[in-house]
Amino acid sequence: MLLTNDDGVHAEGIRALRHALMQQVESVVTVAPESNCTGFARMCTFDRPVRVTRLESGSHPIYACDGTPTDCVRAGILSQLAPTAVLVVSGINHGANLADDITVSGTIGAGMEGAMLGLPALCVSQQTPSGTFAVNYKEDMASVHYDFSSSAALATRIAVAMAGLSAPQPLVLSMNYPAHRTQQGIRLTRPGQRAYPRQSHEAWQDDESSRLLYLYGRVDEPIPSHDEGEQTDIGALRAGFVSLTPLSLCFEAHMDDDAAAGTAYLDAILQAAN
Repeated sequence: MLLTNDDGVHAEGIRALRHALMQQVESVVTVAPESNCTGFARMCTFDRPVRVTRLESGSHPIYACDGTPTDCVRAGILSQLAPTAVLVVSGINHGANLADDITVSGTIGAGMEGAMLGLPALCVSQQTPSGTFAVNYKEDMASVHYDFSSSAALATRIAVAMAGLSAPQPLVLSMNYPAHRTQQGIRLTRPGQRAYPRQSHEAWQDDESSRLLYLYGRVDEPIPSHDEGEQTDIGALRAGFVSLTPLSLCFEAHMDDDAAAGTAYLDAILQAAN
């Protein structure tokens, strides 16, 4: 398996997931960013070569890349760092990746790149311990303690199931683990919708020549939800369920053989995870 993230190669989440995967699979090749790449989506490095540095050897090697999460996946697959990988696993992200935010997430972007290169992907995120739906990125990594043991174990079961199945197309699954899991089931969901402020917080003054803008709201400011029904990823986490969202398989829109195969594939993953 090829393992990556967007929080950086030394983040607790990826270390917990790597440890759990190592107990179940023959080889876990980690290629992750040198530093935090939160919000990088599918940003790519075009204007220079990226540097990949081996940090650990053996059957479960670790490589640090000075590029983006997308670069890490391309490096792992195209440069033969992980020549036998059949699955890309991205995470565990510090904080949930829900609703519209999936479009800017480096965690999700890495999984999408795996699918672009022909491999299915599992993207794993965990809600903040306080249960908020926004993350203070400056403080969260350093001062907030996550217990990733349960989410890493569940993600490993799902990853092993995905690796043993043949997907009808390179599927990307986004798993979000709630801060307080009060329901044991896993809810198959769709992305919800969240609203960010549509105006800046500070008014222009006559003598100002520059400003600081919080384009997604102030740090830790609650982000209102437009769509948080029970079938959405937001609704699942609010109810205490693990959310599992297919991002590249629109089986409801295409009633054909691939749709039936996609439904069977997802059912098999849910059975293995529960």
